[in-house]
Amino acid sequence: MTPSKLLTQTPTTRSGPGPAGSVRASAQPLWAWVAVSIPVILFAGVWQYYAVNVPKWDDHALRAYLYFFDQETTFSGKVYQLFRQHNEHRIVYDRLIATLDYWLFGKFSYVHLMVAGNMSLVGLLAVFSTVLLRQGKSLLYALPVALLLFNLSHWENMFWGMAALQNFSVVWWVILTVYLLSYQHHWALAVSTAVLATLTSGNGLLVWPIGAVLLLLANPASRPSPGAAATRRPGRLLLGWVFVALVVIALYFIGFEKPAGNPPERGSLTDLLKGWLAFTGAAAEALPASSPLSTSIRLGGLMLLATLGAIGWGLARYRLPIGAALQRLVRPATAGSDRVIPSIDLFFWGSAAFVLGTAAIVAWTRTGFGIDLIITSRYKIYSLLLLALLYTYALAILPQRSGQWIRVAGIAGSLLLAWLSVNAYLDETIWWRQWMLTSQFNWTYGTSKPVGRLDDVTKKYTTPAPAFYDTNPTVLYQAGQPPVVPVTVNQTGDDFTIENTTLPVQDRRDSRSFVVARSNERVYLIPTRQHQQAGLKARFWPFSPFTTGFTAMRGDVRLDAGVYQLFILSVAPDGQLTLHPTGKSVSSAGESAAALKKNW
Repeated sequence: MTPSKLLTQTPTTRSGPGPAGSVRASAQPLWAWVAVSIPVILFAGVWQYYAVNVPKWDDHALRAYLYFFDQETTFSGKVYQLFRQHNEHRIVYDRLIATLDYWLFGKFSYVHLMVAGNMSLVGLLAVFSTVLLRQGKSLLYALPVALLLFNLSHWENMFWGMAALQNFSVVWWVILTVYLLSYQHHWALAVSTAVLATLTSGNGLLVWPIGAVLLLLANPASRPSPGAAATRRPGRLLLGWVFVALVVIALYFIGFEKPAGNPPERGSLTDLLKGWLAFTGAAAEALPASSPLSTSIRLGGLMLLATLGAIGWGLARYRLPIGAALQRLVRPATAGSDRVIPSIDLFFWGSAAFVLGTAAIVAWTRTGFGIDLIITSRYKIYSLLLLALLYTYALAILPQRSGQWIRVAGIAGSLLLAWLSVNAYLDETIWWRQWMLTSQFNWTYGTSKPVGRLDDVTKKYTTPAPAFYDTNPTVLYQAGQPPVVPVTVNQTGDDFTIENTTLPVQDRRDSRSFVVARSNERVYLIPTRQHQQAGLKARFWPFSPFTTGFTAMRGDVRLDAGVYQLFILSVAPDGQLTLHPTGKSVSSAGESAAALKKNW
């Protein structure tokens, strides 16, 4: 079911207490559509400005998959490559999209993966908009949801091909499944989307127990008439769901191996609880606070209390139909309760269970890497999704007058969060682009001469991204031009930082300074982090976030062993490259084998 069909379908009769009727999307004024679309358009514009077709970490695994898939000569071999384990996941959906992209365009594009993944956010907005319309709300009530889903808090996923495809899509498939079971009672389509969720990311497995509970609690009397013939025996649908779940889960774990990259220690119970709360409240990192982790933990605690309180209140309110559903599980002939559980409650319970369940899984498997990583950008979709859920549910169950104030508060709060996210994550977004482009240079130019070389696999499956150094890469190999740029180098062992306090930033994209590390054997390009303005005003006014100077770090580049002379590469707004000496050098012992293989 596409997002457009979600918004244009004829609503079925609503079950249970609540607003009298649904509102048609076609009846909404044009200005409401425009208002809800503005965050999406701005998000797309920012993405288009910064996205580059360069692989990062797991992206390389998809290119390797295409190579091994082509090397297989049998159908069973190709199926194996499609379903083989990747970390904890069976990323079949990701591989199918990569294969389709390669077949359609003759090259595999990481930008296309970003597009496919980011479109899942459009699907999520369509689901929430449809739910609000079914609850009798106008489309304008979906504006806070759009602002929560489409802001720069997602900088890591939105500019990372495989992360966008996996982390956004699994949420879309699960929430769509919950919607189909809560509102549509469309069993066959829900099974299909549940399978896609499972084959997108490991936490998609949560959809099966959640779906079973939703099928159990959905009163047969509340099902729409088109499927009446199939739904006179709802127990069969539940049994069918459980059967499919068992088959899918069994196939998922055949030949499954525990990934080597998981941390050997998970931390104390307190650390796990903090990780769970921090994950849940990770949206708070954008707020101007001295400790983003503590702020995330506090917000996570409030969101958890609100979510569990709402679920507990609903369970108490609908204890009779819940009891009747449990009785039907034992005695199928048992009559149902006169009261039915409204679709909005089922939708909220199922979606919240997925978010909190994922939070628990991530806290259990990732806290050992360091609790600060729990609030990383690629996990923020769950925190922002839970905020959208709480907002939507409050609108649905509270009186109309309260709903007006909730909408105002929702628009103000989500707009503030989206605004703050620009300044909080713009530097990360720019650095991400520079890190990817400099990484592409470093694996392309691997000698002491400005001659780019790519391996045969890379040349066959991907096309290098256009970069600022394409105009004249020989500049990086020439003698530096005066003046000497002052930098401070602090090196301890094999770790170092390089800092400058004088060079300005030219723009918010590629016109800036980079560090060039050059030895007799080769040249490396190192990205820099431009210094930021300090003070509260800088956090609330995102249009002038940077000041003079930058810092570059050893952790941002993989250096071979050797001694490297340092230069500064300045990129002008017109693309002209200028190399300046610094009179400083750093040394590297080379890359040692990691004691623990990272599992991203």
